[in-house]
Amino acid sequence: MKKILALLILTSIAFTSAMAQARGGTQSRGGGASPIRGQALNGTTGLYTLPTGYIGWEGNNDLALDIGYRAIFNSSGTAHIPSLTLSLFKFVEAAFAYDIQPDRYNNDDNDDLLMGFKVKLPTGNTAIALGFNIQLINMSHNHNYNAYQPYIAISYPGNFFSMPAETTLVIGKTFHDNTDDTNIDFGMGFDIVLFPDVFNKLLHLIVDFANFGYSHDAWPGGYNAAAWRGVFNVGFRFDLSQLPPFTKYKFVLDAAFNDILDDGSRSFTFGVVFGIPLM
Repeated sequence: MKKILALLILTSIAFTSAMAQARGGTQSRGGGASPIRGQALNGTTGLYTLPTGYIGWEGNNDLALDIGYRAIFNSSGTAHIPSLTLSLFKFVEAAFAYDIQPDRYNNDDNDDLLMGFKVKLPTGNTAIALGFNIQLINMSHNHNYNAYQPYIAISYPGNFFSMPAETTLVIGKTFHDNTDDTNIDFGMGFDIVLFPDVFNKLLHLIVDFANFGYSHDAWPGGYNAAAWRGVFNVGFRFDLSQLPPFTKYKFVLDAAFNDILDDGSRSFTFGVVFGIPLM
């Protein structure tokens, strides 16, 4: 039921966005959502669960660094995820995050090291990236297992009721030591700049849905919650880089509800990202 409801919601948004594009024409990437990108929960440039087809910095920056932090609040406890993301040569990204989770399953050392690498292809107005995630699960508890996720992420600009928007589609596959299943990773999400004339492009609505989590051991639901029920996230992203004191930097705040349709896994996330161009 959850998957059906979430897919209906996302399909409705996608249909309306497509109709708006047909009426108003597709904008250039500069006219879409903010060119300064936020981070997904695992540190890679993206929405919440999903990576996008972009890297963190493009344009004139050959080297840039983003420093992020996210706290995921759930009735079972709070996870803390500090992260670092490097943008290189306008088309390469390397992301590193350390997922510090509360105790569960009688395991008092439940921390994961998450690494992501992404290459953005020269595809014009539609952004396409090839990525590869490496997850070292339970690093401080005898390093239980590894997970690997190759994927392709496609993001394209458009309009939603005359508001700049981007749609992202992700397809991939997760491999890990404990299984040889044939499940395919799939997700879709949206970044909508809400009422840009009113909020001066500061406020974004972020929505994504996927059958995988930000990691194979995502807090609080873990792999089973994502694979069996799906993960539906919705929240607001505040692009403070639009303010005059921060226009040369990246300064993004996130406030989101994660897995909102699942009792037990339902949680709230607060995040902040600050980035600086180095070259």
